[in-house]
Amino acid sequence: MWSRIFSALFVASAIGVILAQQQQMSQCRTTFINSLYKCVSNSSMEVTSFLWLVTNQTSGSAPANMEQFKQTACSKQTEVTQCGIDFMRQIMNSTLCNPANQQDERPAIDTNFRSIFGQLDMICAHPCRATLVSDLRKCYTVAELDPELFLSNATMGRGAVIGTTEKDVSQYCGHKDALTKCMKEKRDACPEAPVILRAIGLDIESMDTGVNILCSHPDVYLKGIDCFEEPTTGVEKCQQDQNQMMINLMMTAQQTEMKEDVFFENFCKIRVKHVDCDLKQWALKKHTSCTDVVIGLRTEMECGLLPAQCMDLEKDRLTVVCHLDAFKRNNRKDSGSSTINMSVCLTAAFVLLSQLLKSH
Repeated sequence: MWSRIFSALFVASAIGVILAQQQQMSQCRTTFINSLYKCVSNSSMEVTSFLWLVTNQTSGSAPANMEQFKQTACSKQTEVTQCGIDFMRQIMNSTLCNPANQQDERPAIDTNFRSIFGQLDMICAHPCRATLVSDLRKCYTVAELDPELFLSNATMGRGAVIGTTEKDVSQYCGHKDALTKCMKEKRDACPEAPVILRAIGLDIESMDTGVNILCSHPDVYLKGIDCFEEPTTGVEKCQQDQNQMMINLMMTAQQTEMKEDVFFENFCKIRVKHVDCDLKQWALKKHTSCTDVVIGLRTEMECGLLPAQCMDLEKDRLTVVCHLDAFKRNNRKDSGSSTINMSVCLTAAFVLLSQLLKSH
């Protein structure tokens, strides 16, 4: 039985080539196999059936009822994965797989682990994992907006968040509530939304806050389009540093028992550090459109885009980065004469006129 398990597991793994030749199983690999077997067995699953499932039916043996076993495996996914993380931590932190004067087997073992549990994760994933991002993008079409404006790190860098012309901005701000409603519905219908949105850096509530800030000052926003069209080397460096730190955080969280509060503590440190870095670099850009007022609006928007947790966790640093004085609100001239505000005034006047006509 053991030889069958050994063969099935490693034929399915990403390092099958290494094991193609007949050789004695090392203590490191034997420990990995024994630990995996124990995790699966303790979760009340047959090991050979589990291998059949995670190797796309190329290894192990088929369970009597494949669909039923899949449901069982997915219901045990969290339990068996956590068990796997626990034994992997012990293996990786010991000298068992990295003995002196011998080849380090930890990379190969790590690849095996990711291959097995990554496949299990894909099998058990909710269908919305593959469709949520495209569904959110479609919300722009539903709200009669340009889907190219789908809010992401890329569009934020260019500055074209709500359009590039007065007509675009008026259209966006007039339909933003419909957009937000659609996006929230798609998010709430997807059990895996929190992880997906975290991965793409999208917080819908924060996005709504940021958009409302821009829609309140469309003239200043439009004046700043040229400023943010081309990022400077410094701005790009800020973005690259944030991306790398986020990747490292995600990998660490995946490989350890990182609690959610610890994750958000680190996440918010990275986000706030990036906002500070990003704003300072834009302020240094030599361009006629990069005025104090434009940078001030950008600052208020970036601060508004931060998740609520970050506002609490990074309160001390944000009192400096997001201080009201940095928004330059008092310097936003003529913001009250914008198309957006005029639209609101005309609507109010129409309602008042209708009431007067009814009273007569």
